[in-house]
Amino acid sequence: MSTFAQREAERIRRHGILSLLFFSAGQSMTARRLRDELEAVHGQVATVDRVRADILWLADVGLVLGTGDAATLTERGRDVVLDRAAMPGEPGHGPL
Repeated sequence: MSTFAQREAERIRRHGILSLLFFSAGQSMTARRLRDELEAVHGQVATVDRVRADILWLADVGLVLGTGDAATLTERGRDVVLDRAAMPGEPGHGPL
């Protein structure tokens, strides 16, 4: 993946998916709803498959609980949204 593509993926994960989950009721959403909200709220166009892949990546690093079809924000995910913790892969990211 190119550097631009990596930055875009990180932006969608952090400022899109995690932020949407943070402000949603129950801090949980389906992949389809996340996709729709990404486009409506953030102007970020993504396929449901891309959102599912991002949910799985975010789950792998402990920022959400998810299976691909839905995601729920974890405490660590809330810390990232509130800039209390770094997103994995960002400068200054230390051990979880």
